[in-house]
Amino acid sequence: MGQIRWRAVVHYRTDAGVLDVEHFLEELGDIHDRVEAGPHWDTIERIEILRHGVGTLPGLTVEAAEKL
Repeated sequence: MGQIRWRAVVHYRTDAGVLDVEHFLEELGDIHDRVEAGPHWDTIERIEILRHGVGTLPGLTVEAAEKL
């Protein structure tokens, strides 16, 4: 496995309440396969996608990134 850059949490509705399933991803496109393999997608309440770990350029702003 390569470098994990993203953390996605899929929140599924169940009879017992919300079930949170955490996925660690190299690429954002990888979430597709995880969702397809999971419970029925109509049970998804929401999906949160967060940057995992610290980037190689901590503190980088949008403006500074445009100059890279």
